[in-house]
Amino acid sequence: MAHNQKEIKRQRERSERFEVAFNQIHTELKKLEKNADTDHFIELLHKVKNRHAPIRRYFDDLKSYARLRNALVHEKSRKNFYIAEPHPEVVEQIEAIAEFLQVPPSILTVASKPVKTFQADEEIKDALLEMEKHEFTQYPVYEGERFKFLMTESGLRCYFASRLKGSKIELAGQKLSDVQKYEKTNTVKIVSKDMNIFELQDLYDSRPEHENKLEAVIITENGSHKEKPIGIVSSWDLIKMDTD
Repeated sequence: MAHNQKEIKRQRERSERFEVAFNQIHTELKKLEKNADTDHFIELLHKVKNRHAPIRRYFDDLKSYARLRNALVHEKSRKNFYIAEPHPEVVEQIEAIAEFLQVPPSILTVASKPVKTFQADEEIKDALLEMEKHEFTQYPVYEGERFKFLMTESGLRCYFASRLKGSKIELAGQKLSDVQKYEKTNTVKIVSKDMNIFELQDLYDSRPEHENKLEAVIITENGSHKEKPIGIVSSWDLIKMDTD
């Protein structure tokens, strides 16, 4: 009898842990979809899935957990006790997802680092030799300690086209600052390392249509233009989040 009572208590605790974690996830989904016209779990899940890669990763599991939760709650309200219990692995998994949503990973977990930077007064020919050593397609350019602009492959192509003289490209005396006018403006955000991956996605998604596409997010200690970059995230890094 004592053994049965201990087993019943253990099953009840497991079911209660499952329900607590489920409710925590539900709360976080509502935070991620602030303007939703519903607070129904499955409807929220579908809406958030469309915007956030980590939710797509857990989507099928969370749908299954919603069905299990409904069954548990229905039986509990009808008989005043849990008639079924979730498997220990299920409880551990849903608690892990709840913790992930409550304390999302830092933006630095998806960033490229270290960041290769250049100074605006560097000669282009010297910078090109240095760029051959790296596989990056974007380079933050600074004036002293202050961020100046983002140098991209597209901007460099436009610059080279403007310097083409016959079959040669004239680079003598040219500085990286000369490339700036060939780059689009307002394509970079500088943010604090404390930003999380969900806030990062919102930063890209909330971009007004009339503004240039956000090319990169530069990460510094406190989000200041005068701080050294410790990571950089491109739109391509967001795509990789879906496949990792």
